Amino acid sequence: MWRTGSILLLSIISAAVQAEGLYWRNDVNGGVESGAGTRFSSNELSLTIPLERKRNGSEDVSTALNLDLTEFRWSGTTAAQNEYYWISMPISYRQRRSGGQEFYIRAEPGLMTDLNALEGKNIGVNLELSGRTYVSKSDFWQYGIIVDREFGDFNPRPLVGYATKPTAQTEMLLGFPKTLIQTRWSREVSTYLSIRPAGGVWREEVTLDAAATATPSVSDVKYTNWRMGVGGEFHWRERFWLNGEIGQLRNRRIRATDNTGVEVVATPGQDAYWQIGITARMP
Repeated sequence: MWRTGSILLLSIISAAVQAEGLYWRNDVNGGVESGAGTRFSSNELSLTIPLERKRNGSEDVSTALNLDLTEFRWSGTTAAQNEYYWISMPISYRQRRSGGQEFYIRAEPGLMTDLNALEGKNIGVNLELSGRTYVSKSDFWQYGIIVDREFGDFNPRPLVGYATKPTAQTEMLLGFPKTLIQTRWSREVSTYLSIRPAGGVWREEVTLDAAATATPSVSDVKYTNWRMGVGGEFHWRERFWLNGEIGQLRNRRIRATDNTGVEVVATPGQDAYWQIGITARMP
């Protein structure tokens, strides 16, 4: 049936965008275009472990455990010098309806912290409420609302996209906030182009300098960043895939509090990054 082909396309795209596994990403240590500091880069280690997936007729529910560890190398300032964690539990629910319609909810409550600041304000929730309308065997529209800390805040934004399969080997999801074009050259190898936000928000306890007059407090670290990259996936064994990606970082901004209690802001340059990882695909 045409809906089976559309659901398969959605599953392939979702697996590439939100695959579960271990990633290590590193930026080139580049210059600061404006604002505080002289040089800036970051690195991130991300681990997502699938917990459970249940299927009951037209409904799917899945849960996972996620841990992201981020470090910034911001020379010329004392801001954002800690290790920053995002510890969360993504929960997804999908319901297929009649008439080629589908309803999707993804909630990801989590703790954003440097492990020193631990209070109610450290809890954040990523949220996606969206619908899909299948228009053919391989095409569907996607629309809804998304709240994603990778924008550098928790403001709601529109979600829109169009998925299609122009050839037998190529799947495309064109939209906002994520675009993915993936080509499968064989059952073992695929390549892709990806555009997506890749920033974050964290709460930290700032250690002030002895001469500072400000009152010690908990403050936010906000990082805005868009990642444009090309990569490849290689089937290793059973359900495990190896991943490699290179690309460029754009529209970047970092905002944090230094050890004098003053908020500082910088606009890093459009530098390169690389990423390697291993992912697990649930059956």
